[in-house]
Amino acid sequence: MKTIKIHLETERLVINAFSPSDKEVWRTIEASAEVRKYIDGQPLRPKDADAYIDEIIESYRTNGFGRYAVRHRESGLLMGMCGFRATSYGLDFGYRYAPGYWGQGYGFEAAKAVLDYGLNTLKLDRVVALAFKANSASIQILENLNFEPLGPVVIEGETVEKYEMTQSTWQNR
Repeated sequence: MKTIKIHLETERLVINAFSPSDKEVWRTIEASAEVRKYIDGQPLRPKDADAYIDEIIESYRTNGFGRYAVRHRESGLLMGMCGFRATSYGLDFGYRYAPGYWGQGYGFEAAKAVLDYGLNTLKLDRVVALAFKANSASIQILENLNFEPLGPVVIEGETVEKYEMTQSTWQNR
């Protein structure tokens, strides 16, 4: 698959590819146990946060997609990420933000733009999303995007809610 240079703009956001220069801010975001509460609850070590960015950048090259940097349009600051990741359970759609940006609609704004890009521009056929039942903010984003709930599944020993979005569902919403 050909890598497409992503540059999306919404009313308040710029969404583009991560670069190695984003590692310092990403380390800060991932160092928060609060940010990682519904992942594994553990702050990510700096070297692991750096490796995550390296993995994302490699995914752009090998898969033509990945997780994307979400930046505040006015300040240019890295707020978090949103995008796609190839996993054993399907093409995962996910997002994560620094706490200072929670509860302001940024997550939904980015998710809608990135999902549209993935399904319409990249022509991804089907994406899935996982969320812990207690993660009501994440579930609300998925439901507002009209993801179809598939019910609980066990992934890596954890029970999570699984959701699905197909290209045809997205186009017919």
